[in-house]
Amino acid sequence: MSNPITISALSMSEPDFRDLGGSFSAYESELKKLLKRNIDKVLSCVPDLIVFPECSSRYARVNGERNIEVLKEYYKYLGTRIEEFLTPIAVDNNVNIAYSAIRYAYPDTPKPFRNSTTYIGRDGSIRGIYDKNYLVIGENVNSDIGYGEKAELISLDFGKVASAICFDLNFDELLNKYIPQKPDLTVFSSMYHGGLRQAQWAYSTESHFVGAICGLQSAILDPCGDVIAASANYTDNVSATVDLDCKLCHLDENRQKFAAAKAKYKNALTIKIPSYIGVALLTCNDPDITVNDIINEFNIETLDEYFSRSLAHRQENISSN
Repeated sequence: MSNPITISALSMSEPDFRDLGGSFSAYESELKKLLKRNIDKVLSCVPDLIVFPECSSRYARVNGERNIEVLKEYYKYLGTRIEEFLTPIAVDNNVNIAYSAIRYAYPDTPKPFRNSTTYIGRDGSIRGIYDKNYLVIGENVNSDIGYGEKAELISLDFGKVASAICFDLNFDELLNKYIPQKPDLTVFSSMYHGGLRQAQWAYSTESHFVGAICGLQSAILDPCGDVIAASANYTDNVSATVDLDCKLCHLDENRQKFAAAKAKYKNALTIKIPSYIGVALLTCNDPDITVNDIINEFNIETLDEYFSRSLAHRQENISSN
């Protein structure tokens, strides 16, 4: 059935604490103000999910340099203070928050930090934490950030979410772990934009994709890889409503079925056919049935089913070539 959600992505830049005299408590106070200001910018859109960019607690370089040892002590000081600060905001505004930052997670290990996205639910609970799997080497060697090893979907009230952070987007090894899990949404928090890789991830996971990019364009993409909405040079956030009850289907052998389904369901079914990739995105706008109900009713072959059938036919017939 129709499953519309509103997503907000923030492009906030790193905070600048140069005038605060090196006081961690002062840094914390200013960081909380900054985070709240950015959240306030999108609350009028009544989002179901707010996504922060990568390293949202990390402060800007001073004279081009960043003292890594001081920064690590700052992360130890912060601990879970920011998550605790965001919890009542999530509850009061009935919103899920994806907060991406360095966390001090394993104090008794040589690499005690993780580059993580923490998901705070509408009820204030921690719904899950994703640790960046593919670090830039310097993160591990110089900043004592350990590698994440899990790529599990995180359940929010509207669906299941795949996560990636910055450098992660370059690695098909991570993407290929998510594809069979069938996420409803992919959340990407980053310092790096990713360019065409954003569209590749959206299409490969067959999920909507939200990218919150520090200081750059943030965007929300559909499963075809097309941008639905994006921030601009005049704005540092973007919000859009998407319907998660959707499915990619191939055009081959489905065109008449699409026409029949559209004739019956009219505006309750949206069929988007983008250029050049041979697929259609079917979205159910009806509160009482699902897109899978329509697909089953008209015996529409999904994209996965079509590709699987093609591979099986090749396997069965390759030896007779």
